[in-house]
Amino acid sequence: MMLFNDTNHYIDMKLLKIKLLFCLDTGGETEYQAYDFLYLRLSEYEEGSVRDAAVRLEKAGLVDKIVRNNQSYFRLTSLGREALSSSLQPNRGQKVIWDKIWRLVIIHQTQGQSRALEAALRGLGYKRVTRGVYVTPFKVTELTKKLLIERKWHNLAQIIESRRLIMSDDQQWARKLWGVDEQGVRYADFVSFAERLLRIGRKNFSLLKQAKGGFKTALDKYFGLIVRDPGLPKKLLPPDWQAEEAKELFARLVVLAKTAGI
Repeated sequence: MMLFNDTNHYIDMKLLKIKLLFCLDTGGETEYQAYDFLYLRLSEYEEGSVRDAAVRLEKAGLVDKIVRNNQSYFRLTSLGREALSSSLQPNRGQKVIWDKIWRLVIIHQTQGQSRALEAALRGLGYKRVTRGVYVTPFKVTELTKKLLIERKWHNLAQIIESRRLIMSDDQQWARKLWGVDEQGVRYADFVSFAERLLRIGRKNFSLLKQAKGGFKTALDKYFGLIVRDPGLPKKLLPPDWQAEEAKELFARLVVLAKTAGI
């Protein structure tokens, strides 16, 4: 999905494409959406950038396009839904019981390939502990081995599995490395915001349509949450983790926004 050599532009475009897929996903599984639907939800981007992203996604088979009365309409394809799911996996670790094994990768010789190797590890769910050391609770040992072999990195790193931490516990370590406490605060703030917006939005649709504090703000907040969500196993999360509450509230706001014609 890399489109540009310039790093900042590449990151921005990649995030735009993911958010565009996310917006189409909120629009309904079978419904086609016009550019105006996307412009409103992606108003922080130039309209030309939104059109460019939509066209590229359509060429990649991630969205389907139809034309009616010289107007283009888009919806997610099954491939696009899979791509969105792989890009945003806030609940991937919570769907299975954790096997209580930490996977560590120690990079001992990079030969100038450290950036590519580290990016690949992050893509598998690893978190950097310190220079050259990455860890994850996810069952990706075989995928990691396959990655190192296929990319000919098997001499650059070592994979270790461990069931025991000394002078710490699993939840404390996860909270520190993945910023669980900070994310928990963001979830709680969103739940409070969404509950209030639902109450007042039902009474006055115009409040949902306002640029600040309305549905667009809710969409931006929730998208930001799931982009940052560590996707950790439930065992490593605090008992007051409000990801499911936030998800349900956002779904209710989506329905309300549709009713309001947004």
